[in-house]
Amino acid sequence: MTDNIIMDRIFSPKSIAVVGASSRPGKVGYELIKNLVSNGYHGKIYPINPKGGEVLGLKIYRSLDEIEGKIDLALLAIRARDTIGLIEEFGRRGTAGAIVYSSGFSEIGDVQLEEELRLSASKYNIRVIGPNCAGLVNWTSNLYASFVPEVPKGDLAIISQSGAFTAVLIKYISRKKLGVNLLLSYGNRVDLKEYEVLRYFKDEAGIKCFVLYLEGLREGEGRELCRVINEVSPHKPIVILKAGRGEAGIRAVMSHTGSLAGDYRLYYDLLNQSGGFLVDEYYELIDVAEALSYAPLPMNENVVIVTNSGGPGAILADHLSDMGISLYPLPTRIRNKLGFLPDYMGRVNPIDLTANGVGETYYSVIETLLRDSWVGLIIAVHVPPSFIDPIDVAKSIKDVVEDYNYDKPVIPLFLGPERENCYSIFNNDPRLPTPLSHRSTALSVKALIHRKRFLEKKRDR
Repeated sequence: MTDNIIMDRIFSPKSIAVVGASSRPGKVGYELIKNLVSNGYHGKIYPINPKGGEVLGLKIYRSLDEIEGKIDLALLAIRARDTIGLIEEFGRRGTAGAIVYSSGFSEIGDVQLEEELRLSASKYNIRVIGPNCAGLVNWTSNLYASFVPEVPKGDLAIISQSGAFTAVLIKYISRKKLGVNLLLSYGNRVDLKEYEVLRYFKDEAGIKCFVLYLEGLREGEGRELCRVINEVSPHKPIVILKAGRGEAGIRAVMSHTGSLAGDYRLYYDLLNQSGGFLVDEYYELIDVAEALSYAPLPMNENVVIVTNSGGPGAILADHLSDMGISLYPLPTRIRNKLGFLPDYMGRVNPIDLTANGVGETYYSVIETLLRDSWVGLIIAVHVPPSFIDPIDVAKSIKDVVEDYNYDKPVIPLFLGPERENCYSIFNNDPRLPTPLSHRSTALSVKALIHRKRFLEKKRDR
């Protein structure tokens, strides 16, 4: 079988065996079956447990020998030491892949058991996701083979070594009214690697951006990861959070997934050169992915800030400067076009509308900037004074983008207690990015510029 056929059988299986099936809610073996059934998986499900019985209307088989049909994917929710024999059994049956949820391998120091798992998988030509992972969700095939709760449908792809961190990302994604097309928690990565998954889903129409949480690679794998990112990133942007930068972080990575963390500076340089974009926090992963998924790329690198408070504008300008992005003075022609502003409102960059900046003012200023070819990207900052309705300002920003439909990125940053209500206005079509902080706003700008430069360099070769 070709690699793609094997991957098809793993990510769009026609039949699944669940070993460690349980009829008791709260058990992993029950939650996996419940998630498969309740989320519309249409293939055959074979629950397996020596005790037999029934779960959610499905017969529980006492052993693999009782099942006559072909099995594409095995879900193993059992003790670590019991996985080796089962991998061999499924391998002899021609099963394409297995997800091993169990912990108790190299992350606790049992390198030998993990090596046995790897060798068994290799010997019997069965691909393994895990161990020590939270599994897989592929909404394209209605496959919900994970115990991460309430994974919303959308167009991001999350590939994460950490299962718990995956759950954190899903919570933030849901809060932002985003969703995923693919979710993969692959734990100790004993066999199937993130770069194989990136390559396989490179042309998936339902994915706008890859989000990668990476703890470490085995020796010699960094070159292949960079090569694949360079191959995939012209098709889809890739945002990366790499853990294990310092000595303490490296120790934490070793105790979590047994990975070799490696030199962060080297990773940073190589992955950025390959077309990936690195961030430092979970919310930055999603904020930047949102911007790369929905905002157009800037035609040039001239960034203009429109704000109703000098402080947030200055903080944002500092973050941009730290990232190598300059705020250039506005050309005279733009300052002249802004002559409708009262004298007490600034016409430099940042443009300070002061606390009197109402929705109509934001609309008029942003309209002027959208119309001028000098402007590459606009950041609209709002801090709510008590006498101005921030919802009105948010609607005005949304309206001007819709009305003029310029292919130019506009990134709102709203601060204050009405932030969520304001951001909900930007969650429709056309969707505007909704960053959490000054830093993630600046990172979103940097990412858009980074991607513009990368694609231009690719085209010029």
